[in-house]
Amino acid sequence: MGIQPLGFLDTSVFSAWFTLKMKDKVQDGILQLRELRDDQLEPTDCAILKDWKSARALLSRIRTSAAPYFKGRAPLLGKAWVEVLPPGAGTPWLADSSDYAEQHLRTRTCLIPAPGAVSHCGQAAAGLNVGLINLFDHKLLCSETNHGEHPRVHLIVDVKIPVDDPDT
Repeated sequence: MGIQPLGFLDTSVFSAWFTLKMKDKVQDGILQLRELRDDQLEPTDCAILKDWKSARALLSRIRTSAAPYFKGRAPLLGKAWVEVLPPGAGTPWLADSSDYAEQHLRTRTCLIPAPGAVSHCGQAAAGLNVGLINLFDHKLLCSETNHGEHPRVHLIVDVKIPVDDPDT
């Protein structure tokens, strides 16, 4: 699959709130929204979501937007985070072969673009458009690069593949 467009969302309120209130909470380029903790089998909401209404709404819309990919059934949300990639930076090339990866698909939505920022997945590479939800096959080698002069911000949300859907 590589990179596949899934749908479009208005991310303006989320992006504005992130820029004004949340960007200082980013640690090592990541702001966790939903994460696996200790011995949990499923990710749970991080405390930051309690007061971030636009984040909760956007996660819900991503879940709904993924439903057509699963024959109309809205999947469960997995891990979710905001990723900030500074100018001149890149992420390591990674392919996820974990049990978690087998049970989830990854979405990546550009919130704040940067000219020169590119998402790589398998043999596909693209500069992502703001608000466009993209499915990424994170079981393939994937990386992010930012050759621009400004930070690039993406929302990454994993969605759980319904167990009784043998075609997905």
